[in-house]
Amino acid sequence: MNWIRPYAILLLCVSIVTVILSFYMMDFMPILYKLYRGVEITPDKMDKLRIFGNILIHDVRIIAMFSSITFAILLFVKNIKQYFLLVAIGLLVHFLFIAEITEYAIFKRVYKLFLMLPLLWIFFDYFKFKKENYEKRITHGFLYLMFVFLIVPGLYAPPFFSGIQGWTIEIDKKEPILIEGVFLVRQDGKEIRYTRGITNPINFLQRIDNFFINKHPDKLEALLTFYENIYIKQYSTLKEGKIPSQVIMGDFSYPTHNPVGAFDYSSFPPSSIKSIKIIRKRYRWNRELIDKEILASKEW
Repeated sequence: MNWIRPYAILLLCVSIVTVILSFYMMDFMPILYKLYRGVEITPDKMDKLRIFGNILIHDVRIIAMFSSITFAILLFVKNIKQYFLLVAIGLLVHFLFIAEITEYAIFKRVYKLFLMLPLLWIFFDYFKFKKENYEKRITHGFLYLMFVFLIVPGLYAPPFFSGIQGWTIEIDKKEPILIEGVFLVRQDGKEIRYTRGITNPINFLQRIDNFFINKHPDKLEALLTFYENIYIKQYSTLKEGKIPSQVIMGDFSYPTHNPVGAFDYSSFPPSSIKSIKIIRKRYRWNRELIDKEILASKEW
């Protein structure tokens, strides 16, 4: 652990310098804008830059100050057990506090990268390739890669990742709401949405539906039969309010790639269903149905 002290000193110095430089960041931002864009920033864009800059400065200072404290404590670490305890406390404080009051993920990832980086050294030093057979070398090799892939992006593992950054959508409330998907229709005419969580991990149902509608309309009945068979097979799980991927771990299961609707299927047993349909519906913002179009249908 002799290398821990110079490592901590280096990162402590970097953290302190970062805090100091943050007080001059607004002076540098117009210069950086000109270097990046090639033109002087206009007054209207300067207002937006100030808002962005203030959020940026806030995040930089929070993370840099937290890093200063962490790596100052790291100077007194004398063994691996103490280091692991520090990492655990640092990640806990980060998860409960820092992650909630900072906006930009990049700074949080950089902090966690440098906090966790020594673990790679410790891990590689502990699991050295000695006289091992081929299977053990392969196993250790995959363990090394797993640690690298988790730590280098800033501990990209639950609960420390927050999804794909930057995805937004602009909503015009003058336009109707369009809902398109698979629906189950009961004998009495009542409908329920077929959540794409049923087919997880193949949960891009709308893409699959549109592909068949546009390219292979002659095979739509086979697609709806596929959905029907999955529903019948998984109904015992669905009626309990779970999707198939939650059978073992329940609410602690790894989330689906896309958010999925939570629908109550307890009153929609397979024996009560009349048909399965792909429907496109348009609603007003007060939830009033404007119209609906049946794109495909199959008797149950």
